[in-house]
Amino acid sequence: MIEAKLSTPELLELPKIHELIEATGPCVTLLVPPYRPGEQSKPLATIIKNTVQVALLQFSERGIPENVVHDLMNPLLDIARSPEGLSGSHWGQIVFRSPNVLRQFTLTDSVKPALFLGSYFEIRPILVELDLPAEFYLLKVTKKNIELLRCSGLELDLVRLPVGTPETLEEAMEFEQPDHDLENRSAAGSSAGAMPGVRFGTGSGKETQHAHLADFFRAVDRGVRRILNSVEVPLILAGVDEDTAIYRMVNSYANLLARSLSGSPMQGEDRELLPRAMDIVRADRTEHAAKALMVSRERLAPARYATGLNAILKAAVEGRIGRLYIDQAARMYGAYEGQRHGERWGDEDLLNIAAAETLLHGGSAYSLPSGRIPDGAPIAAILRY
Repeated sequence: MIEAKLSTPELLELPKIHELIEATGPCVTLLVPPYRPGEQSKPLATIIKNTVQVALLQFSERGIPENVVHDLMNPLLDIARSPEGLSGSHWGQIVFRSPNVLRQFTLTDSVKPALFLGSYFEIRPILVELDLPAEFYLLKVTKKNIELLRCSGLELDLVRLPVGTPETLEEAMEFEQPDHDLENRSAAGSSAGAMPGVRFGTGSGKETQHAHLADFFRAVDRGVRRILNSVEVPLILAGVDEDTAIYRMVNSYANLLARSLSGSPMQGEDRELLPRAMDIVRADRTEHAAKALMVSRERLAPARYATGLNAILKAAVEGRIGRLYIDQAARMYGAYEGQRHGERWGDEDLLNIAAAETLLHGGSAYSLPSGRIPDGAPIAAILRY
């Protein structure tokens, strides 16, 4: 057993997960939801204490020696007693514990408290997390102000737009008179010049305002493209529906996501926007994965597409899976004879083993909402050969 020490939760990265997949069991995975003092949800310390009691029962049922149980669980109890365990956490956590591992990672997705025990760590809850981009951008759009924020490592940083890019509608109108001044002049009287010109309008005040706003957003779009076109990262709009709709009409950036953060983006703290923005990015990546699966199923030869669990497990261990898709609600428990580690710790989720082995051999694994895998299958794989 290693000397387990409490550490600050890490950010999820695929190379770190590879290390965890190779760990020897018994492997305990703990899911902890976010908690802020004063909320109805339970704090980390309470969840860990309750979960340890569940783990002790599971260990006993599986015949795991008592000394092994105490060595595994004591570091988790230390976390529960620590100041960090008693205080609040804006994000959820996943804790991995085995005889030689104690690692904590931050989760951006909402989770329910859960404990998993097996010869592999539970990888499925983090599949969507691993598919998230390293960074994305959030553009706050209003008639009075524009802000571009870079989201990376659970932090939001203000990005200055290129010189010459207006940041307010008033500033944009000072740069250049729009082409949408809907006032015109007409001569009055029986002949030209008989009377001074009389003004007449060709559009409503609201149409004029929309035209000015479209010109403003078009100038912003040019500035945003100068920053983002070189990296092609996702961009999310934040603003009231009217403003974001006008911006979309003039947008030319290819990776603008379809969903926006609706509401007044200048009110409240930026950190409150980040979880909502992460939800949009996560949903976009999941939808992209589901569509890629459908395209592959239609275009690939039948031998490259598999849904049989035994065949998929064998292919995963052999490193022949390029992409794996799992129904997030499905569970298929059993004992897999071809697993990496010699000693088994009871029946475990075979879909999780397939995901772990796929990742370990350089493939990709995705968790999809129920019903998104064709023919109602709980699992599907795109084989390399």
